[in-house]
Amino acid sequence: MRHQVDCRFRSNAGGTAGRKNNVGLDIRIEGFHTTFWADERKILHILVNHLTNAIKFTLPGGQVTLCAWCRPDTDVGFEISDTGTGIGIAARDIPKALSAFGQVDSDLNRKYDGTGLGLPLTKALVELHGGTFELRSEPGAGTTVTVRLPDWRMPPLAARQV
Repeated sequence: MRHQVDCRFRSNAGGTAGRKNNVGLDIRIEGFHTTFWADERKILHILVNHLTNAIKFTLPGGQVTLCAWCRPDTDVGFEISDTGTGIGIAARDIPKALSAFGQVDSDLNRKYDGTGLGLPLTKALVELHGGTFELRSEPGAGTTVTVRLPDWRMPPLAARQV
């Protein structure tokens, strides 16, 4: 079933965690039309999960950036990054972070809470939408998550012109 997703973003993501850690949130929207076809709850889940992860793993005073785009005949997508201010993940640990219940810091006294389901679940949701999920990261240099949905998720150009 296809649903049209309203693409107006609100900048309240991060809530108290962002304020507590003094993390800035920069939202950039490029060429967005009003709608694309997707499961609205699932897309919101993907966005919220990655924004909260980015804020959680960004050092105090750091910056998280959400870039969203809608490029006719190409794709619709978004990228969330904490580049330069996030703790990052070593390349050898990325497969673990993307596995169910996998957590890079699995010590009993670990610093960050969570179940280890966020990344694998949202990756699966993106793929169920016919999209791609890419995670690039480096310790001390932050993480960038890029989600792309195919162009068939956008209504035909004529339907977008209102």
